[in-house]
Amino acid sequence: MEISYKIDTKNKVIIETWPKKVSLEDYKKVKLSEFSDIDFNPEYDVITDLREVNNVFNENLIEEIIDFMKMNSGKMKNRKSAVVADSPQLVASSLFFGQKARKLPVKISVFSSMSATVKWIKEKW
Repeated sequence: MEISYKIDTKNKVIIETWPKKVSLEDYKKVKLSEFSDIDFNPEYDVITDLREVNNVFNENLIEEIIDFMKMNSGKMKNRKSAVVADSPQLVASSLFFGQKARKLPVKISVFSSMSATVKWIKEKW
């Protein structure tokens, strides 16, 4: 199963839903699809829903995702990226990811519920 996404132009947000298992190729594929979507806007915030994911993100995968983001940093314009994770392992991986992504134009926060995520996304910078 692939990562799915929806671009909500009304709320200026991209919502990604990740399946149980995710690879670097899955991530790249969905991002390239988003970038070429007619509704894509690099200023839209992103919500990444990891609640169904059951594999742990190792340091190597996180580094590869960061490298891909760096190569495509022009597709990001000072936006928020909210991660929804409900297991301790995914929360830890997401926090580690956020630390590694500090030099990118993305403000990353991790939440355990979609309602808290939406509230944070709606807040102004």
